[in-house]
Amino acid sequence: LESASFNLEHLEGSTVLVPGVLMNKAWGEVSIPDRFKVTVEAESEFPRSYIEISIITINDASYMTDIFTGRWSQVPTESLPFNLSELGQSLADIVDAVQQPRAVRRERLNDIDTIYITGHIASEGLSGLVPGAAKGYSVELGLWLDESGLLRQVNIDGPVVSTDDVSAVRQLTLDDINLPLDIKPPDNVSS
Repeated sequence: LESASFNLEHLEGSTVLVPGVLMNKAWGEVSIPDRFKVTVEAESEFPRSYIEISIITINDASYMTDIFTGRWSQVPTESLPFNLSELGQSLADIVDAVQQPRAVRRERLNDIDTIYITGHIASEGLSGLVPGAAKGYSVELGLWLDESGLLRQVNIDGPVVSTDDVSAVRQLTLDDINLPLDIKPPDNVSS
């Protein structure tokens, strides 16, 4: 995997980013190994309000929007809630770690021929994709792989982090795989 656009959505439940802030959806683009941009939709519990945060990382420089003003600031890369620069390897590791995989059927997904595979994985096996993944949960996976073996979509069914509800379901969809991307630093960065 060299590049892709992605959409991570909670079909059931949400992910706690920080106490009182719940992520519902994230989408963006990644150009491996050193560039990504992502927008996160979240909701604060009190006061109840919608929050949107955008992040861009290019090499060792990272930028994030302020949740109140929307203005861009440069931030330390290690302070980000996730790092997508290793997404390709993380996805390959997840596919390799699936326990008791079973090819269920051929399926057309977004105009691409895929094979739908089910299996399960220990929650800690998802740590490359879900930071803070807890140990000890058995998570059901549904994977759609194209004919070349690239992951096109995965449904993650069950708790992955300790704050997840038992009915949590996440869906990660990849599109525009290996197409050229132009990820640039944001304009008007505050210091």
